Amino acid sequence: MTETTKWLSAANALLGLWLIVAPFIYSTTSAGLWNDVIVGALVASIGAYNYYLTTKGKEVSATGAGANTLLGLWMIAAPFVLGVSGAAFWSDLAVGVLVASFAGYNAYVSRRGPDAQARADHAA
Repeated sequence: MTETTKWLSAANALLGLWLIVAPFIYSTTSAGLWNDVIVGALVASIGAYNYYLTTKGKEVSATGAGANTLLGLWMIAAPFVLGVSGAAFWSDLAVGVLVASFAGYNAYVSRRGPDAQARADHAA
């Protein structure tokens, strides 16, 4: 458990909550709305769970972080696949990049074990 993985997990939880709210702020397609709500709920849940683990002194779930990485990658592709445009397009794209990056880092560090996490925290 490190401060970096803790705060990246929290950031992913907040980004997931943004995904849930964003389609009600920006006009989007019906498919885009449901995609954002469902993916947002998953990202927020996994991010919150990993944050909870770190507050208890445990490592983040590598499986959960890996799942969030894949969900982030999907959010990069989703606006193109679902025909989302305008501000919703850019919101989905930005959130996808951030979620994939943050969760990818957590998945990478958690697979390397606590020593690698401590070294990564000291390097930052």
